Amino acid sequence: MERIIIFIDNSNIFQGFRKYNIKADYEKLKIIITKGRRLQDIFLYEGVVYPMSPVKKKWYEDLSEHSGYFIKASFDKIAANDAIEKKIDIQIAIDIVSLAYENAYDTAILVSGDGDFVPVVKKVKELGKNVEVWAFRYSLANALKEELEPGNIYYLDDTLSKIKM
Repeated sequence: MERIIIFIDNSNIFQGFRKYNIKADYEKLKIIITKGRRLQDIFLYEGVVYPMSPVKKKWYEDLSEHSGYFIKASFDKIAANDAIEKKIDIQIAIDIVSLAYENAYDTAILVSGDGDFVPVVKKVKELGKNVEVWAFRYSLANALKEELEPGNIYYLDDTLSKIKM
């Protein structure tokens, strides 16, 4: 059975959920993306402004305890900006590539349309791993799209009715 690890760039997809004015159920999202494959791990990456709100803290605890998400938050005492985003992108890139070297998965599932991940996708494919991208149509970078087979691109836009709270 195909082993997958899901890597969610939450600040990237959260903007899409906000644009479409929906609150997403991340448990449903996980089930849709997994599609009956063997989920090894699911990581959610996000830059968090310190101090963290009680609502955000509870959301992280619920995702972690009830849905098996491993939260990888970068805590910063400054408002969200490009510096925080780049820090998150680098962490995602390191994890995807290092776990490929460790043979921890057959398919890396990147939930982000960020073009900064093109070198990561190239490297993971060189290592003989499959890569899938789940992103919103409006935010999927053309350079990232060109790196993938059409069957490895999925649009979150098409799942909104199924993942809505």
